Amino acid sequence: MEDFLVLVLSSVAVIIISQLLKVLLNLTWRPYAITKWYREQGILGPDYKFMKGSNEEIGNLKLGAQKVPMDVNSHDFTPRVLPHYHKWMSLYGRNFLFWFGSMPRICITDMELVKQILSNKSGWYPKSDPHPTLLTILGKGLVLIDGPDWARHRRVVNPAFTIEKLKMMTRKMTGCAKSMIEGWENQIAQEKSKQAEIELHKYFLELTADIIAHTAFGSSYIKGKEVFLSQKELLTLAIATLFNVRIPGFGYLPTPNNRKRWSLDKKVRTTLKQIINERMKSRDGGYGNDLLGLMLETCMAGGKENDKNRMTMDES
Repeated sequence: MEDFLVLVLSSVAVIIISQLLKVLLNLTWRPYAITKWYREQGILGPDYKFMKGSNEEIGNLKLGAQKVPMDVNSHDFTPRVLPHYHKWMSLYGRNFLFWFGSMPRICITDMELVKQILSNKSGWYPKSDPHPTLLTILGKGLVLIDGPDWARHRRVVNPAFTIEKLKMMTRKMTGCAKSMIEGWENQIAQEKSKQAEIELHKYFLELTADIIAHTAFGSSYIKGKEVFLSQKELLTLAIATLFNVRIPGFGYLPTPNNRKRWSLDKKVRTTLKQIINERMKSRDGGYGNDLLGLMLETCMAGGKENDKNRMTMDES
């Protein structure tokens, strides 16, 4: 019995030590080996910092950029929005290597290289694994998937973007914009001076939510707007934690941010499933002319040949 216990403990110890060595190699030797390999090819970049990578410098540069008053006459927004790219391009050239924690990233601004990568005719440029917080928002959609899954999603979404369908969406967009402008006119009319100060940022956020809700969800736009607003909160959380050091397993701990993220994600999924189920129940009258309706129509078309177009409810 004692020999068996020793054997089990030894096996567990070997597994733990091997995993720790693997993590240590990924955090130390691998980044320096990759940096050396790229430098030999003439691609430079900021130095790798243990676990943090370039995240700390990115955060500091962003904070510094926000403290500088904006020049309203300049359209060069890169130094404010992406100060790290602006600084590193001036130091290391048009193509450079930086670090997202322990994950290498290459910024490429050479147009010929960009065309080659985006066309990806060779298949050598797969999409990288997304940050967990971004995956929560975007899901396994067209933006993040490759290969057969990408082709299947594309076939389902494609019917919604014909010229006729886009014209229908344009009319809905025009209606939303008209309602917003009428609201401004009413606000101005109520002022004695016939002048009013309007916070455009707030109204354009509202306009974006209305347009997405109407074009994507049609008659279910109220619930669709709830989804949009919940995803907006998720995006705020994602941006706040995007450049934090990623500790393995930390995303599963019930921290305040994680609990809020789980709650919002559950709300989004539940609301979307309710909308889809309502459409499925009323399919005798058609699924609707909005984006969701067209996707459901493509997915639910009969015949074995259409099985390749089917998507799960989570994918929809």
